Amino acid sequence: SLLIDQDYQTSEASFGNDWISSSMSFISYSTSGFIASILADYIRRLGYSARAHHARSYQVVIPPILLWAGLGEMCRIGDIVLNPFLGIRFKASVVTTDLPLAVDKPIDFGLQDFCSKCGKCARYCPSRSIPFGKNATKMHNGYQKWDNDVDKCTKQRIGNKFGSGCGVCINVCPWNKPFTPFHRFVMWTMRNIPAARRIGIWGDDIMGYGKPKLKNKWWLDLEDVDGTLQIPPQSGERIDNRSRR
Repeated sequence: SLLIDQDYQTSEASFGNDWISSSMSFISYSTSGFIASILADYIRRLGYSARAHHARSYQVVIPPILLWAGLGEMCRIGDIVLNPFLGIRFKASVVTTDLPLAVDKPIDFGLQDFCSKCGKCARYCPSRSIPFGKNATKMHNGYQKWDNDVDKCTKQRIGNKFGSGCGVCINVCPWNKPFTPFHRFVMWTMRNIPAARRIGIWGDDIMGYGKPKLKNKWWLDLEDVDGTLQIPPQSGERIDNRSRR
């Protein structure tokens, strides 16, 4: 199983539902497919069967495999696996093979407890498809998961008139952080010290994480309107749902 980072530098300068969102996704999808295809080809050259599964050619369901591989846990956002070092700021691919391998196991770094206390993704979700509350979960195939409104989420991503796709939940998640010594220490405390999780959530808001740093924006938004390139209207609006708690 492979995870490819969507790039924190771009993420921190984006609203998440503006014009760079889909580009971040598809570059990571393409990179993950490129690596998986090379890996599968290498394994076949060793004499074993192998197949790459990526965004253009998935024949397996990705989230359960990521769980079994120990690459993360299910989070409040729904049928999505959250990695303790990348959050959900990644795209994944898989190689299936009969090459003998050591088998990894699922991990538990306290994410269910963390997400039950946080809810930041639900607070800022433009489509209001992510549920609030500690009890907004259900059991599915032996896993406890939050019951998201997939229809609302899909309509937001496909019907976004002021951007391309949507990744607000990726940007505002407290696990979406750069790989620095300070952030690695904070993430370690949230993985290993339950009492630190609520402090970490509070500190994430106090330090202004999740709000775009537009001064670091490196790309130029352009939209083709009847054959003419124009600077599109800036959406950049997130729904703050604190009143719904």
